[in-house]
Amino acid sequence: WAEITEISVVDDQGNLVVLPAPAQRIISLAPNLTEVLFYVGAGEQIIGVDEYSNYPEEAKSIIRVNNHAAANYELILSLKPDLVVAWESGNGEQIIGRMKELGLPIFVVETRKMNAIPELFARLGRLTGHDEMAGQRAQDFSQRLNGLRETFGGQTDVRVFYQIWNDPFITLNGEHLVSDVIDLCGGVNVFSEAIPLVPYVNIEAIMDADPQVIIASGSSEKNEQWRDSWSSWQGISAVASGNIYLIPPDLMQRHSSRILDGAEYMCDFLHRTRSASET
Repeated sequence: WAEITEISVVDDQGNLVVLPAPAQRIISLAPNLTEVLFYVGAGEQIIGVDEYSNYPEEAKSIIRVNNHAAANYELILSLKPDLVVAWESGNGEQIIGRMKELGLPIFVVETRKMNAIPELFARLGRLTGHDEMAGQRAQDFSQRLNGLRETFGGQTDVRVFYQIWNDPFITLNGEHLVSDVIDLCGGVNVFSEAIPLVPYVNIEAIMDADPQVIIASGSSEKNEQWRDSWSSWQGISAVASGNIYLIPPDLMQRHSSRILDGAEYMCDFLHRTRSASET
């Protein structure tokens, strides 16, 4: 009797993904997924990535097959992938739907909570034949996450405005993974109740919400400009007290292992704000 090695895993859209054996030719359509695939040991099986896959270093030399708005379907088909990994809110239904029409096995990811990341590691490890390494990575992530939760849980709430862009002001609502990081660190996302996942807000709404800390997503070169752009709004607590910080977006907005590095920054900045307001 031949041993049956068929693998089946349920993705975040609730679809059962069935492979005859661990995937050996993988296409990753998002930078966060490229990171996770490398992290669980499947980096050498990746044959195509999106244009923003820049981490780890080895990812930069893999052929580019898509960006956030469009995919090169001919190129993807010519690479003969046995698994495509996509990000639901990042790639969108148009690209994901087309992959399904083309008959490619696709695993769709949509991570909204930190607690779901170890399970993502395990499922991708299963699909790629790296159960053991993925299991270890999942365990390490959970331990570090629990450590942050023990240290920062149960502290006084700090009101947070998370700024993705400043002209117009763009933020994230309570459904987004970033909001879960804010929550982990004892913060409250002041726009958690906003309806779209990525809301546009105006300065009046920010003044009404009166955040105690503003966390901007961007590179350090832009930091001074962004900080200065707030200086005329001294009526906002975060501005008056100088609690305006920056966390690189790759550490906060990708559901990969590095989100814990972003979470450590977030917890530290909120703790500083909390300590200053308590004294």
